[in-house]
Amino acid sequence: NDPDINHNYGVFLCQTQREGQAIAYFLQAIRNPLYAAPWKSYSAAGVCTLRTNNLKDAEEFFKRALRLDPDEPISLLSLGQIRYRQGSLDEARKLVSQHNKLVAPSAESLWLALRIERKLGERVAEQSYANQLRRRFPGSPEYQALQRGSFD
Repeated sequence: NDPDINHNYGVFLCQTQREGQAIAYFLQAIRNPLYAAPWKSYSAAGVCTLRTNNLKDAEEFFKRALRLDPDEPISLLSLGQIRYRQGSLDEARKLVSQHNKLVAPSAESLWLALRIERKLGERVAEQSYANQLRRRFPGSPEYQALQRGSFD
Protein backbone atom coordinates (compact mmCIF):
# COMPACT_ATOMS: atom_id res chain seq x y z
CA ASN A 1 0.00 0.00 0.00
CA ASP A 2 2.77 2.42 -0.93
CA PRO A 3 1.24 5.91 -1.26
CA ASP A 4 3.64 6.98 -4.02
CA ILE A 5 2.70 3.93 -6.09
CA ASN A 6 -1.00 4.65 -5.48
CA HIS A 7 -0.48 8.27 -6.52
CA ASN A 8 1.44 7.34 -9.66
CA TYR A 9 -1.10 4.71 -10.65
CA GLY A 10 -3.85 7.29 -10.10
CA VAL A 11 -2.04 9.64 -12.50
CA PHE A 12 -1.85 6.83 -15.07
CA LEU A 13 -5.57 6.07 -14.68
CA CYS A 14 -6.47 9.74 -15.05
CA GLN A 15 -4.34 10.03 -18.20
CA THR A 16 -6.23 7.07 -19.66
CA GLN A 17 -9.65 8.65 -18.94
CA ARG A 18 -10.47 6.42 -15.98
CA GLU A 19 -11.12 9.31 -13.64
CA GLY A 20 -13.29 7.49 -11.12
CA GLN A 21 -10.69 4.78 -10.56
CA ALA A 22 -7.94 7.39 -10.43
CA ILE A 23 -9.65 9.32 -7.64
CA ALA A 24 -9.90 6.12 -5.58
CA TYR A 25 -6.13 5.61 -5.86
CA PHE A 26 -5.39 9.23 -4.97
CA LEU A 27 -7.61 8.96 -1.90
CA GLN A 28 -5.94 5.69 -0.91
CA ALA A 29 -2.56 7.44 -1.07
CA ILE A 30 -3.88 10.34 1.02
CA ARG A 31 -5.27 8.02 3.71
CA ASN A 32 -1.81 6.59 4.37
CA PRO A 33 -0.53 8.42 7.49
CA LEU A 34 3.07 7.95 6.33
CA TYR A 35 2.49 9.67 2.97
CA ALA A 36 4.88 12.63 2.81
CA ALA A 37 3.07 14.57 0.06
CA PRO A 38 -0.72 14.28 0.38
CA TRP A 39 -1.18 17.72 -1.22
CA LYS A 40 0.23 16.21 -4.42
CA SER A 41 -2.56 13.63 -4.55
CA TYR A 42 -5.24 16.18 -3.63
CA SER A 43 -4.02 18.38 -6.46
CA ALA A 44 -3.90 15.47 -8.93
CA ALA A 45 -7.40 14.43 -7.85
CA GLY A 46 -8.56 17.98 -8.52
CA VAL A 47 -7.04 18.01 -12.00
CA CYS A 48 -8.58 14.63 -12.76
CA THR A 49 -11.98 15.68 -11.43
CA LEU A 50 -11.82 18.91 -13.44
CA ARG A 51 -11.58 16.78 -16.60
CA THR A 52 -15.11 15.55 -15.86
CA ASN A 53 -16.32 19.16 -15.41
CA ASN A 54 -17.16 18.47 -11.77
CA LEU A 55 -16.16 21.93 -10.52
CA LYS A 56 -17.52 21.42 -7.02
CA ASP A 57 -15.42 18.35 -6.19
CA ALA A 58 -12.38 19.67 -8.08
CA GLU A 59 -12.58 22.89 -6.07
CA GLU A 60 -12.67 20.92 -2.82
CA PHE A 61 -9.62 18.86 -3.79
CA PHE A 62 -7.65 22.00 -4.70
CA LYS A 63 -8.65 23.73 -1.46
CA ARG A 64 -7.49 20.70 0.55
CA ALA A 65 -4.17 20.68 -1.31
CA LEU A 66 -3.68 24.38 -0.57
CA ARG A 67 -4.49 23.89 3.12
CA LEU A 68 -1.57 21.46 3.29
CA ASP A 69 0.72 23.46 0.98
CA PRO A 70 -0.41 27.06 0.35
CA ASP A 71 2.17 27.38 -2.44
CA GLU A 72 1.17 24.32 -4.48
CA PRO A 73 1.27 25.82 -8.01
CA ILE A 74 -1.04 23.42 -9.85
CA SER A 75 -3.78 23.94 -7.25
CA LEU A 76 -3.31 27.71 -7.27
CA LEU A 77 -3.69 27.95 -11.04
CA SER A 78 -6.50 25.41 -11.27
CA LEU A 79 -8.50 27.02 -8.46
CA GLY A 80 -7.87 30.37 -10.18
CA GLN A 81 -9.42 28.95 -13.35
CA ILE A 82 -12.44 27.74 -11.40
CA ARG A 83 -12.86 31.14 -9.71
CA TYR A 84 -12.62 32.83 -13.13
CA ARG A 85 -15.36 30.56 -14.49
CA GLN A 86 -17.47 31.35 -11.42
CA GLY A 87 -16.97 35.10 -11.92
CA SER A 88 -14.95 35.57 -8.71
CA LEU A 89 -12.40 37.70 -10.53
CA ASP A 90 -10.60 39.24 -7.55
CA GLU A 91 -9.97 35.84 -6.01
CA ALA A 92 -8.95 34.41 -9.40
CA ARG A 93 -6.51 37.31 -9.82
CA LYS A 94 -4.99 36.67 -6.39
CA LEU A 95 -4.54 32.95 -7.08
CA VAL A 96 -2.96 33.34 -10.53
CA SER A 97 -0.74 36.14 -9.27
CA GLN A 98 0.51 33.93 -6.43
CA HIS A 99 1.11 31.12 -8.92
CA ASN A 100 3.11 33.38 -11.24
CA LYS A 101 5.27 34.58 -8.34
CA LEU A 102 6.12 31.03 -7.27
CA VAL A 103 6.92 29.50 -10.65
CA ALA A 104 7.78 30.84 -14.08
CA PRO A 105 4.54 31.90 -15.75
CA SER A 106 3.24 29.51 -18.38
CA ALA A 107 1.21 30.37 -21.46
CA GLU A 108 -1.81 29.02 -19.57
CA SER A 109 -1.24 31.20 -16.49
CA LEU A 110 -0.52 34.34 -18.54
CA TRP A 111 -3.65 33.74 -20.62
CA LEU A 112 -5.78 33.36 -17.50
CA ALA A 113 -4.26 36.51 -15.97
CA LEU A 114 -4.88 38.42 -19.21
CA ARG A 115 -8.54 37.37 -19.34
CA ILE A 116 -9.06 38.26 -15.67
CA GLU A 117 -7.64 41.74 -16.21
CA ARG A 118 -9.71 42.14 -19.38
CA LYS A 119 -12.94 41.34 -17.49
CA LEU A 120 -11.91 43.71 -14.69
CA GLY A 121 -11.34 46.48 -17.27
CA GLU A 122 -7.66 46.81 -16.37
CA ARG A 123 -6.32 47.50 -19.87
CA VAL A 124 -2.72 48.30 -18.85
CA ALA A 125 -2.37 45.00 -16.96
CA GLU A 126 -4.14 43.16 -19.79
CA GLN A 127 -1.66 44.59 -22.30
CA SER A 128 1.27 43.65 -20.07
CA TYR A 129 0.13 40.02 -20.00
CA ALA A 130 -0.51 40.10 -23.77
CA ASN A 131 3.05 41.33 -24.33
CA GLN A 132 4.48 38.60 -22.10
CA LEU A 133 2.42 35.96 -23.88
CA ARG A 134 3.60 37.20 -27.29
CA ARG A 135 7.22 37.44 -26.21
CA ARG A 136 7.47 34.14 -24.30
CA PHE A 137 4.97 31.86 -26.05
CA PRO A 138 4.37 33.08 -29.63
CA GLY A 139 3.49 29.58 -30.88
CA SER A 140 1.10 28.69 -28.06
CA PRO A 141 -2.62 28.01 -28.50
CA GLU A 142 -3.21 30.77 -25.92
CA TYR A 143 -1.39 33.34 -28.05
CA GLN A 144 -3.27 32.14 -31.13
CA ALA A 145 -6.54 32.66 -29.22
CA LEU A 146 -5.40 36.18 -28.31
CA GLN A 147 -4.69 36.95 -31.96
CA ARG A 148 -8.15 35.69 -32.92
CA GLY A 149 -9.77 37.67 -30.11
CA SER A 150 -11.21 34.46 -28.61
CA PHE A 151 -11.19 35.36 -24.94
CA ASP A 152 -13.65 32.75 -23.65
